[in-house]
Amino acid sequence: MCVFEFGLACGHLVTAVMTGWYPEVVSCCDRLGGTVLRGLYVPYAAEVDYVNMLSERYEYRPTGTRGVPVQIIGRRSRTDEPYQPPFRCHYTNAGRFPARVGATWSLDGSVPTPGTS
Repeated sequence: MCVFEFGLACGHLVTAVMTGWYPEVVSCCDRLGGTVLRGLYVPYAAEVDYVNMLSERYEYRPTGTRGVPVQIIGRRSRTDEPYQPPFRCHYTNAGRFPARVGATWSLDGSVPTPGTS
C-alpha cells in the first residue's frame, strides 16, 4: 500500500492511496472535461507530471488478488499558480496552465445527477 503525491497536467497536486506502481494518468477534476453516460459523470484523466512517494507499506497478498484502484484522498492547487509580487523588482510568475481545457460530453443525452462526480 503506497501513498503518492502526484503533480497532474490539470494543475492540481493530488494525494492518492493505491497498491502497486503509480499510474500514468489519474481522473482528478472536470477542468479537462469529461463524459456523461446514464447520468454518471466521469472526468477525463490528467497525465501525471511528477510523483513524490510519501509512504509505503508491504503486506502479504495471495496470488491473483486484485489491486485496489487509485483512491484520491486530497487535492489542492499547485504551487505554480499565477503570482504578482508586491514589489516591482521581484519576479512575476504566469503560472502553469493545462495544455487543453475541455467541456463535458453527454454520450446519450443525459445530464449528470448531483453527487455522481
